[in-house]
Amino acid sequence: MTRLSLTSRTARSLAVALLCLAPLAVVPAGCKLFRKTPLQSIVHTRDPHAAGQLLDGFYAVEQGAWRWTARQFSVRLKTPAGAAQKGGTLRLLFTVPPVVIEKSHSITLSASLEGSTLASETYSVPGEYTYRRDVPADMLAGSDVTVNFQLDKSMTPDSPDKRDLGVVVTTIALEPK
Repeated sequence: MTRLSLTSRTARSLAVALLCLAPLAVVPAGCKLFRKTPLQSIVHTRDPHAAGQLLDGFYAVEQGAWRWTARQFSVRLKTPAGAAQKGGTLRLLFTVPPVVIEKSHSITLSASLEGSTLASETYSVPGEYTYRRDVPADMLAGSDVTVNFQLDKSMTPDSPDKRDLGVVVTTIALEPK
């Protein structure tokens, strides 16, 4: 058996190299842990890169295209350029499924930003809708904003699925005027 002899300088260099490489040994190949996705002003709920902006009340992506929400749900959006001066428009693209209307007869959606509530809207027919509201410039002064949505009702399906279901959302956007 041959014994290797290392000088203290070589041993120190080897130790430093191992310490620098050690974090790479525990990070899976292709891991995006250290690459932060920039905040967007338009969020497609199917996009895995946007999932970090869906703060609360969103369930997993279904059929690769959309997500159910709970009765209350929130999203963080980047304030678009110029919106702090001219204001913006909030858009929520969603579907009210027939089962929601069958169980509840109607559903009312409202939104709030920076503690101010935007006008609500009631839906009594199943279908695809766009909830669109103007947002005053003073609500968009920061680099980003949290939008809180609320439904007056939600439902629990008659099955093993016990989620609190509201509406089906595909896109949430904050656009400049």
